[in-house]
Amino acid sequence: MTQDYYVEKFGQGDPILFLPAAGFSGNEGFKIAEHLSDRFETHMIDLPGFGKSKGIETKVSSIKLANWVKDYLDEQHIEKANLIGHSLGGAILLNFAVHYPDKVNKLVLLDQGHKPFPRVPKSEFGAFAYFFPLLNMLVNLFGKSFLNKLAPLFTQDGEQKVDNDEIRKQFCKQASIEEDDYVRLAFENRADFSVEALNLLFGYYKLNLPNLLKKVTVPTYLVYGTFEGLNEKEYINTKRQVEKLHKHNLPITFQPLKGGHYVHWNQNFAWDELERFLLKNSEVSFVV
Repeated sequence: MTQDYYVEKFGQGDPILFLPAAGFSGNEGFKIAEHLSDRFETHMIDLPGFGKSKGIETKVSSIKLANWVKDYLDEQHIEKANLIGHSLGGAILLNFAVHYPDKVNKLVLLDQGHKPFPRVPKSEFGAFAYFFPLLNMLVNLFGKSFLNKLAPLFTQDGEQKVDNDEIRKQFCKQASIEEDDYVRLAFENRADFSVEALNLLFGYYKLNLPNLLKKVTVPTYLVYGTFEGLNEKEYINTKRQVEKLHKHNLPITFQPLKGGHYVHWNQNFAWDELERFLLKNSEVSFVV
């Protein structure tokens, strides 16, 4: 643990940085860390402003996200590392890989980068999402003073924060995953919300993820949920967006997985393929 980053480390070997989805702590990646523990030491880091990591207080931009990751690597004296990120965590690592490709060995994106974040993010914020474009404009105009007023609207009350069987079961049903110890661990350690977390979400909202992905130059493994049989509209959109990316000559291995957004909790996740990708021509070094 450092002053600005809350980190849990697991395994032995070359370092992997894991960043989770919004709302979860770094140990959302514990299933990944456990599967790779014989060859890699996974650094499971809380997102800035979520959980116990210090937030980014100024306006969030692509380079600030990249520098947030770079500062951690510098603190740990890691010259070059493997990166694994899910959802918002994947977006942060994608920014880092674009700005600092010489510090990246391999990049693994878990259901991230291939689709733009929706202008009206209904699946994330429900009916409140219809106000998001307007709120984004007001955040740009008034900055942190407006975020301070806005944050209570996004903060769940105490009753909603209680982690019970019904909440987990509903989550697993909607995500089309099986409840297991890894899911329970992640729910027991859900990240606390803060003004800095909201600041991060609005920075994320402004990113053009497919354009960033087209700029990537490092070997990348993209595991994405197809949403086949779960959400017909999202299935069609995912297929169309991936087909667009295939038209470009990108250093990306695309790995479709029948299921939803939480691909690493999908029982059909190809762990051998992930490890093979990470180990192929592996080159990770430390600053002495």
